[in-house]
Amino acid sequence: MPGSKNSTSNKFAASVLVLTIALSLQFNFKAFLGWSPEFVMAALVALIFYLDILEMAILAALSVLIMNWKPLPGLEMMFFFIIPFLVMFGRNISPWESGFNNILGIILSVIIFYAVFGWSVFWGNIYFLGLITGMTTIFGAAIFHILSYFYKISPA
Repeated sequence: MPGSKNSTSNKFAASVLVLTIALSLQFNFKAFLGWSPEFVMAALVALIFYLDILEMAILAALSVLIMNWKPLPGLEMMFFFIIPFLVMFGRNISPWESGFNNILGIILSVIIFYAVFGWSVFWGNIYFLGLITGMTTIFGAAIFHILSYFYKISPA
């Protein structure tokens, strides 16, 4: 129940479940199709509206560790870790509602991520980038709206 003493632990447990679902979807899409929308990025961007910075740092680090599984993450994974915090900063200065900020944050995150690290996808096949961005945005918006039913959006 939102507002109860266990609300924070329940919210974190729900966030871990959301991240687990996103990781599972991303790995399965990659295994079956050879490519995947950025489900984990969408989940992290959506969760930034409900968690505090410490909880978000734990989840972002956990997702980078699971996705990379190397002793030292590369530049791509470091950028992946920083993206939710950039959205958090943008959320604080944005004049729009949280639902719109979530969608805008996901779209910009995917486009910037592929512009920096997936240059061939970004310029080589704009349709494919649109497909990845669209599927990622739909997934992230669904997570945001499901969580908004159960939890209040954290203050900026």
